[in-house]
Amino acid sequence: MSEKKLDGKIPLESVLLKFKENNKKFRDNLEREEQGERIETLDSITNDIKATKISTTLKTNQFINEIKGGLGDKVRSNPNGIKFIKKKWYKRFGDYMKKIFTKF
Repeated sequence: MSEKKLDGKIPLESVLLKFKENNKKFRDNLEREEQGERIETLDSITNDIKATKISTTLKTNQFINEIKGGLGDKVRSNPNGIKFIKKKWYKRFGDYMKKIFTKF
């Protein structure tokens, strides 16, 4: 080709070289962003797990305290009235038969 046809035009090698450089920069930036997102999501997941563990322990402690408080009211209202509930004979017999047959 003559030099007149290439005046003011960029050669193909330089265009490909710039494309490869820009493509490499784009890939590097994309990978860095993905790694940053992964770190954020892992941190958020671990924080969520910690929060659920803490809330679960708090709720169980509240539930236990409510049960203790409720039982305490009944005992305080009738301290000498402990009543044993005796099962009826057929209920005891049925439980005894279940024990026998479940052993085998």
